[in-house]
Amino acid sequence: RRRAWTEMIPTSTCANDEVIVPQARTDGCGSSAAPVAPVCERVCLEDGAQDLRRAIAAGGRAVALNVLEELAGHICQVAMSLHGGPVLEDIVGIVAAGEAAPITRELLSQADRIGTNAHSAAVLCRLLEHASNEAHVEALFDAVLAGDVAVLCCHKFGYEVAVSIMSNGAARHQRAVAVAMFADEQRFARHRFASAVMVHALLFHPVAECDELASRFLLGNPSLAALACHKFGRAVVRSLLDDARFKPQAVGLLVAAGKKVAKDKFGRVLLEEAGLAPEGGVSAAASLVIAGA
Repeated sequence: RRRAWTEMIPTSTCANDEVIVPQARTDGCGSSAAPVAPVCERVCLEDGAQDLRRAIAAGGRAVALNVLEELAGHICQVAMSLHGGPVLEDIVGIVAAGEAAPITRELLSQADRIGTNAHSAAVLCRLLEHASNEAHVEALFDAVLAGDVAVLCCHKFGYEVAVSIMSNGAARHQRAVAVAMFADEQRFARHRFASAVMVHALLFHPVAECDELASRFLLGNPSLAALACHKFGRAVVRSLLDDARFKPQAVGLLVAAGKKVAKDKFGRVLLEEAGLAPEGGVSAAASLVIAGA
């Protein structure tokens, strides 16, 4: 018999040594309240979710699977809730990759919403971290990316999913994210959230399309200097400077902009971080990079 999760964690005692199940509500050590609500209801409440997370931490995979079974039919609601989402994250992190399939199967029905919900977006990121090679996870992300990928990249929660895809996703999903930014790479590079996605694309360049993104900022493009003077765009320029393949061209474009970048508050910080800020004229470091040393 598979034991309920309430049977699989240590119990506690009150001062009079009466044993109390941690999940039960009581008015005191000697008076019991109403029966505990079903897991699918308590998981979305702060105290219930905390109880579940403690149970999973103490009981491990067996308890996680038991809780997952009791949540069947309610996964989408739980994933998009403030307290339930972290419970699913814990489950994903402790069960075998294939055992998370019940979660992805139910999330498929809300694939157009889960990527932009604060709590379910975090669940998606955990799935990529722990089970990215599983067919059921790839199928879920096929559905998530079937919508407007650019909207996902620009969303205050969705961008975290796009970043996670660049770090851990399947190649076809990484390609889909990179291609979405081809539409207007300058705008995305300046966007508060999409710029973080672009930085990951340029730093890790997991697919060839990411290198194509880099080339659009280089090859004599004068807009790189303007990007360096932007609050969010400078992170994109820094990612180009951090790549040995692109650094000479990036430095050349920045130096060609003269004192414009150095006078800007964001541009100045970028140059200092990259060791390119001169007190007057072109720095020695910049000269060496341009010369190919």
